Amino acid sequence: MLRKKTWEPNFENLELVLQRKKPKRPVFFDFIIGEDKEKMLIGSEHRTDTEFDRVVSTIKAFNSAGYDHAPIIIRGLTFNRKSDEHSGQTKSLNSGATITDWDSFYNYQWPDISDCDFSIITKAGKYLSDKVKFIPFSLDGILENTIGIVGYENICMMLYDEPELVKRIFNNVGSRIKEYFARCLEYPEVGGILCNDDWGFNTQTMLPPDVLRENVFRWYKEIVELAHFKNKFAILHSCGNYNTIIEDVIESMKFDGRHSYEDNITPVEKAYDDLLNRIAVLGGIDVDYLTRSTPEDIKSRSKKMLEKTKNHGAYALGSGNSVPDYISNENYKAMLEAGYEMEGIYSDE
Repeated sequence: MLRKKTWEPNFENLELVLQRKKPKRPVFFDFIIGEDKEKMLIGSEHRTDTEFDRVVSTIKAFNSAGYDHAPIIIRGLTFNRKSDEHSGQTKSLNSGATITDWDSFYNYQWPDISDCDFSIITKAGKYLSDKVKFIPFSLDGILENTIGIVGYENICMMLYDEPELVKRIFNNVGSRIKEYFARCLEYPEVGGILCNDDWGFNTQTMLPPDVLRENVFRWYKEIVELAHFKNKFAILHSCGNYNTIIEDVIESMKFDGRHSYEDNITPVEKAYDDLLNRIAVLGGIDVDYLTRSTPEDIKSRSKKMLEKTKNHGAYALGSGNSVPDYISNENYKAMLEAGYEMEGIYSDE
């Protein structure tokens, strides 16, 4: 059984982290947790009969674990792709390509923001604890959706053969993602947004940094500005090597926090040292580590991370990416319980 938390969730604690300040207690941050994890946290209250049931179950699960936020996605902004030819778990970055030339670009059925029912934020918000806020995310980001409808190899060649077409595709995707987040930010139940878009492989970015700056980052700069104008926060969830673009993330796009860290790229302990006083570091307990390690080792590493960051703040404990169901419940509980057990260190002088 999961040890019960002693605190009440309160978004102000995550705000302190995102302001690069010291929170009053351990703060958790995760992007997504698996269905089995939600069931473990809320038992018979877990429902998945409808989309609204799934949203409410996620709210209750995050609240039960002690997170100060709840993630939410508003369905409808889907960039349609061709069906994958293969049904295996491994997915090619070239599968699903729909736009390959100007003709297919003009014939593509672009999604409309009117297909999204943003009222679910208000309706589901009634299930939030009094001091908890939503952090909406989108169905993939600007780069991921563009690669999804063009194909990775195709877009690499198109950058040289049809650069204007590439620009038009990115603009059509970027403007819609921007409008999606702009609509989310209108709601008082929303405390910030999470821009989820993978930009890198293990050793480098997926496209050259200059290409990303021209076609992807400029949109996120505008999205972050929208969030800050509303006095809300913008978090980046992006996998891959970020060494050549971290200055863009911090100085140009001005994200408040960054999420997604892997031990084989940059362990979160090193990332925190490198980024201290510049951007909040969220999560970071590597997914492979959470999968393969013992609960004792996971609890120990999590506690050491909280001890390391307690004086400067700007850190929230969580997974390096997400908490899929192939991570055992015992291992996930070990990470959470590390937070519960370390609550007292924040009151030390």
